[in-house]
Amino acid sequence: MKKFTHIFLKLILSLLLVSPILGTLGIFPPPTREMYATPEAFEFISLLMTSKYITVMMSVAFLVAIVSMWTGRTALAVILILPCVLNIVGFHAFLDGGLFTPGALMGNVLLLITLYFLWIYRNSYNGLFNKI
Repeated sequence: MKKFTHIFLKLILSLLLVSPILGTLGIFPPPTREMYATPEAFEFISLLMTSKYITVMMSVAFLVAIVSMWTGRTALAVILILPCVLNIVGFHAFLDGGLFTPGALMGNVLLLITLYFLWIYRNSYNGLFNKI
């Protein structure tokens, strides 16, 4: 059962990570004001989409994470996406009306799955906390 859960969560995480990549490639339509709870949230997202820098860098990190995850390096993938996940959750918490809005659902799921994998692979990170 644990192996099934692990594979299922990897699949869900992969699908969540593909979404911003497809948005960067222009497959999804650009965001509209109705998608966000506050005008500030829409302005922030519009700025990010206009500059392209953050969206491209996030897409590259997510692509590397997907490849890492499916080649047996899930611990690396989780560390790669952790800063982006925290920023997504922070955006919804502080700019988009809170963590319990419909727009925050994907970010919350992304955070929960990331925390699950951080916990499962916690022993892999021991070297990161050792003094040299």
